[in-house]
Amino acid sequence: MPHFGYSRKAISRLLERYPNCYTDMSSLISFMEKDPAAYKGFIEQYQDRVLFGSDALIGQPERIESTLQFMKRFLEDAEIFDKLASKNYINYMSASGWKDDQCTEG
Repeated sequence: MPHFGYSRKAISRLLERYPNCYTDMSSLISFMEKDPAAYKGFIEQYQDRVLFGSDALIGQPERIESTLQFMKRFLEDAEIFDKLASKNYINYMSASGWKDDQCTEG
């Protein structure tokens, strides 16, 4: 499910109802800066089902890097950051039938 900027409450209902549903946090920095407690609470609650996402194009690595750095500072928890930036993607793809090495190739 694309980014939860649509509505945290609506996405929460979907995540509660569908245990295999994931969401990403693309294009949300401006919202997170306005209401950090609500977004941090959402991410902490669903930390195993939120993926890193960026609306940056593949040719804009600086935007991706700056978003990752923002998330690291925002979350203040290295374990949760690692889930969003890596582990949740591997879990999501593994649940779809991919093997771990396929998820991290190249």
